[in-house]
Amino acid sequence: MVELPREVGRVLQFLGPSTGGIRRHVVHLAAGLEQRGWDAEVAGPAGVLGGLEPLDHVVDVPAGADALALARARRALRRATAGVDVVHAHGLKAGWLATWLRPRPPLVITVHNLVLPEVGRAGPALRALEAALPARAEVVVAVSGEIARRFSGVVGADRVRVVAPTSPLPRPNRSVGQVRAGLGVAEGQHLIVSVGRLHPQKGFDLLVEAMACLHRSRPDARLAIVGEGPQEADLRRQVAGLALDDVVVLSGPSACAADELAAADVVVLASRWEGWPLVVAEAVALGTPVVATAVGGVPDVVVDGVTGRLVAPGRPAALARALEATLADLPGARRWADGARRRLEVRYRPDTLVEAVEAAYVAARDQR
Repeated sequence: MVELPREVGRVLQFLGPSTGGIRRHVVHLAAGLEQRGWDAEVAGPAGVLGGLEPLDHVVDVPAGADALALARARRALRRATAGVDVVHAHGLKAGWLATWLRPRPPLVITVHNLVLPEVGRAGPALRALEAALPARAEVVVAVSGEIARRFSGVVGADRVRVVAPTSPLPRPNRSVGQVRAGLGVAEGQHLIVSVGRLHPQKGFDLLVEAMACLHRSRPDARLAIVGEGPQEADLRRQVAGLALDDVVVLSGPSACAADELAAADVVVLASRWEGWPLVVAEAVALGTPVVATAVGGVPDVVVDGVTGRLVAPGRPAALARALEATLADLPGARRWADGARRRLEVRYRPDTLVEAVEAAYVAARDQR
């Protein structure tokens, strides 16, 4: 642990509509900063932390571009930032709302995800706003090298730094037997687990297609998809259409996803795109073998053929082959997983990541 800077102060963590990993990151980061001597508060839409912690300030960031709603959100944010030394915004909507403050404290913006092509007609405008973030903030934090490269050549690119999100070490609450029994996995069957929001970005439709391929060669394999989201009905129809009702279970959200990750023989991520998927880091920390698409920050955690298996996104047949190879040699996969865990402990310790964020705050204040 490094020495505290000469000055700490008040920092406001500010996020817009968010789910899953981002809100867990914000809660953990705020707690880590408190331990480092900062007075850390959190602001965002009502209920955004999902019961993890109470909000210090409610700022109802609208999902759309309603002018009156944006004006109300800006007024609420101005009240929340009174006396704050640094504002740390998470995501495009929260970041841009924070740039409109006049006057405003030094601003750090973390970019957790990029604007994707499938956003539709609003995509070009949103990507333009995204590219302008480094020019409007003192520091921009990218959660992976891939995201940082998005800002190469833009005004303020020298203000971008890579810091992987912080995450507490996962701690399962239930035994492996309890979890498997709850998912209907019989003795002698292999359990594959995938955790995330049921959204097209996560590639669950591709994963179900991969399971149809895998089932022909490994009828003992079962897949549990843990989460909720707008794609649930479509996924259920897909599972039924492929006659995989006894193979794939959509188990809904979990009170402690570490339970399912620890109970799995393999954790799989089929995402079309990611920033920094905390679920991969959590699976690695638990010592569970990982098969994933090589997107976002995943290759920073999993090295293909050394600490896990990676495939290109959008290729369900390749995903099925990687899962089959992993199940065929689970002792070897677990040795790889152990190497991945040791690598994670060295490169991405939660305390060093909090220090890196703190250094971004100091840099932001120094620019004022």
